[in-house]
Amino acid sequence: MKIFFVAVLSMMFFSCSTATLTSVAIDQKLPTKEDDILESKPHTNYTIKKEVDAYPESIIFIIADGTGVGQYTLSYYANGEFAPARFDHIGMVATHPNDGECATSCKRVTDSAASGTALSAGQKTYNGAIAVDNDKNPVKTMLEWAQEKGMSTGLVATSSVTHATPASFAAHVDYRKKEHEIAQQYATADVDVILGGGKKFWPDSLITFYESQGAQFIEDINTPLEEDKRLLGLFADKGLSKVYEGTREVSTTQMAKVALSKLDKNENGFFVMIEESQVDWGGHSNNGQYIKGEMQSLNNLVNYILDYQENNPNVLVVLTADHECGGVAVHDSEGGDIEIRFTSDYHSANFVPIFATGPGASVFDAFIDNTEIGKQLIKYINKD
Repeated sequence: MKIFFVAVLSMMFFSCSTATLTSVAIDQKLPTKEDDILESKPHTNYTIKKEVDAYPESIIFIIADGTGVGQYTLSYYANGEFAPARFDHIGMVATHPNDGECATSCKRVTDSAASGTALSAGQKTYNGAIAVDNDKNPVKTMLEWAQEKGMSTGLVATSSVTHATPASFAAHVDYRKKEHEIAQQYATADVDVILGGGKKFWPDSLITFYESQGAQFIEDINTPLEEDKRLLGLFADKGLSKVYEGTREVSTTQMAKVALSKLDKNENGFFVMIEESQVDWGGHSNNGQYIKGEMQSLNNLVNYILDYQENNPNVLVVLTADHECGGVAVHDSEGGDIEIRFTSDYHSANFVPIFATGPGASVFDAFIDNTEIGKQLIKYINKD
């Protein structure tokens, strides 16, 4: 009899549970992938509204490629001292390109070429475009404006120097993969300092031509420099080695020191773009250790540059990113550690921070479109 009652009670319990589950399933639709596809609404490209309170004599523009809030959070918890906390002004930036009609095929996720062009020239363009507009016409960059004003100019990168972000400041091509063509344009672009990787895109004949135009080529950062010559330093065949593997040929900070030693002697001032390129590559690789190492390199660079700015208060320092990469998020793990999770192995449309210190920095206390950065820095260069 006891066995009978147990069986009856079990049947009643399971039938009630099944009924409850069925009721929940009917009353509450389970989420599907389609629920995550949202209609994209027309957006506003927010502009800088603050009045300029001062003009800088020189500009150091740091671009941490692929670095969003998640990457900064990772660095904050994994690298200790958080150098960006030293900046006086902080804002947020939207990074979408001008690629497709928003009613049908509008892209919200940029690549480094389109975003590099937005930052260098203050103009939206299509993904893959290097300092050209949607009709493939060249657009004038802040580095070119600086040259016109008699300022010294420089490019520093931990990728190949012909990669999308640095290329967007000193070359004009319709597609970012044309790195040999970009190198050819660099050879006649009169940039005072170019430092990074990418020797494979510079055949010996091009380097010989570059040197014949009054320039010095080095492959070792400790090479004595010829004072009155432009400088090309290529320290790896492609991008520099990964920081976390312990084999990087030269640090970003070392390259920045050399660049500034060449550039800051000009009484007309200087403009230099320094790219911490490989935070982006760590996001593409979904590799937390990779990102951690590159963010530590960024920490070191920021500390050095802000120390320099304290001794040279007429210099404006701006740090931002071209986009976020990987959809990075930080979670708790066991024993007080953190776990890094990724939403993809490509870029996202997530907003990125902007940090600034120095004359004119206060205007970046805002939510703005990425083109506003380019427009504002060009305004500072032209003293408009």
